[in-house]
Amino acid sequence: MILLTRGSPLARIQTRGWMDALESLGAETTLQAVSTHGDRDRTTPLPCFGGFGAFVKALEEKLLAGEGDGAVHSLKDVPVAQPEGLVLAGVLPRGPVGDLLVTREGLSLETLPPGARVGSSSLRRTAQGLRVRKDLRFLCCRGNVQTRLRKLEAGELDALILAEAGVRRLGLDLPGAVRLPFLSTPGQGAVALETRAGSVLESLARQTNHLPTWLEVCGERQVLGAFGKGCSAPVAVQGRYEGGVLTLEAEVLALDGSQSVGASLGGPAGTEEEARALGQTLWDSLAEAPLVRRLLEEVTA
Repeated sequence: MILLTRGSPLARIQTRGWMDALESLGAETTLQAVSTHGDRDRTTPLPCFGGFGAFVKALEEKLLAGEGDGAVHSLKDVPVAQPEGLVLAGVLPRGPVGDLLVTREGLSLETLPPGARVGSSSLRRTAQGLRVRKDLRFLCCRGNVQTRLRKLEAGELDALILAEAGVRRLGLDLPGAVRLPFLSTPGQGAVALETRAGSVLESLARQTNHLPTWLEVCGERQVLGAFGKGCSAPVAVQGRYEGGVLTLEAEVLALDGSQSVGASLGGPAGTEEEARALGQTLWDSLAEAPLVRRLLEEVTA
């Protein structure tokens, strides 16, 4: 079975995780790297791709054309709606869900120098950072983790914000990295396998699907799907599944971090449907907030 993936070192490591899981069931797998729109264009801010999945669409096109059996994705990059004929078949056990602030000196967000240049391609991270420090300059920083770290070392940036899961999977030693106390993007830290609906690979993937992670991300992605704006507005949702109870926290922020609205809830969830129902209830509690209504109007316009 051919598993499609991006060509970055992190993407290959994450794909190896799915290969190991499938091979434990007796499947034979090979990895095939694909260049995606986001890999070829490393200057355009991600929100400008229009929410079609800058790192996903090229893999999905090959899947639909029969040029692979499955595609491995960082779930945070995957739009909520799949193309007809494709499904998310499962996720691996989740890695750390949060973000790290990385500097050369081991500084925190509060101790960065005035006007410090912070590299990030995420509206959510930018808004959360500006909420703490209005003076910081958030600059679009694209490319794989190693490329971004080289920009930091070269002095092009004073700090970087990176997903902790990617740093840990790459085995990078970043002694000065500081965890940020922010809610994260829906699906962050999870690695998903997308397949053609009804395929043999879908059946195999569902056997290895990690249920706690699956329930967390189903609830998170339900909030994102109900919001309907993908990465074009700052939205954070984070789930935690323990002892049969799914707890979801969410916040929506103004682009400049000047305002935010948040909510949380928890309840029993043993199925995908129950997790999604909790996510929808959480969204309903946010939807009428003035900030959320304004953001929806601005993005639509």
